[in-house]
Amino acid sequence: MADVKVSVYTPAGKHVGYFVNPQVKAHADGDYELSGDFFDASGEKPVRIDFNPQAMPYTADLGDLANNDSKIAHRQLRAVYIQSGRQPVKMSGQGQ
Repeated sequence: MADVKVSVYTPAGKHVGYFVNPQVKAHADGDYELSGDFFDASGEKPVRIDFNPQAMPYTADLGDLANNDSKIAHRQLRAVYIQSGRQPVKMSGQGQ
C-alpha cells in the first residue's frame, strides 16, 4: 500500500509540510488529532518545528486519508494548531 500524506497549509494556501501515514483520532464532534512523522515543504524531516501559538491557524488536506479510511468523515481540517512541535509532531483541528 502506498504512503498516505496529509498536507498542511497556511491560511494563504502556502504548503508548509506534510505527515506521512499519520495516526488520526476522529472525535464525534468533528475534532481531529493528527500525530506522526512530519516533513517540511522541502521533504526534510526536522527534529522540531517552530510555531507561534498566536499565529493564524493552518488548514490540512485529509483527502488521501479519507479515501483509505471510512472512519474519516471530513476531507479538510480548519483551525489546525500544533500541539507538539517535536517529532512525532502532533496537531489538532476541526473538520469542515
